[in-house]
Amino acid sequence: MRTLVAYLSSSGNTLRVAEAIHAALPDSRMMAMTDVGALDGYDLIFAGFPVTAEGAPRKARRFLGRARGRKVALFLTHGMPASMEEFRGVVPNCRRAAAGCELLGEFECQGNMVPWMPKLLRLYPRGYVRRWARMNGEAHGAGHPSEEDLDRARAFATEVRGRLTVA
Repeated sequence: MRTLVAYLSSSGNTLRVAEAIHAALPDSRMMAMTDVGALDGYDLIFAGFPVTAEGAPRKARRFLGRARGRKVALFLTHGMPASMEEFRGVVPNCRRAAAGCELLGEFECQGNMVPWMPKLLRLYPRGYVRRWARMNGEAHGAGHPSEEDLDRARAFATEVRGRLTVA
């Protein structure tokens, strides 16, 4: 089964998750979304990106538009703790970006934010984002993706691909 692991990464968090997924699927091909040419010939696409403005960044939306009708599994990294009430809408927003794809599942984990990001987020118009920006340490993803996060990513990749090879 020809499998592509395509990712966008600005701080290295999504790249680390992509590498974990690629390691779990040794015959897969891994590359940045911006370097991916034609998608013909791929039976399964793992598409990963950092959550930006509570959803998929423009480059990821464009890539997922090109993947319409194909089997896709999403992997997302984000700075906001998944335990925050406001986070609940983020994954559905990202899922909508893949609306034209046959979505096989999604994986998400927190990623360590770049040091200047909390300062920038304090200017965000929504109050909960400003509250989050004022939090410290773990709230900004310190130590993530962790080895446990990467183990979960590898298990996710194996499980998704296993469902297709059994079917």
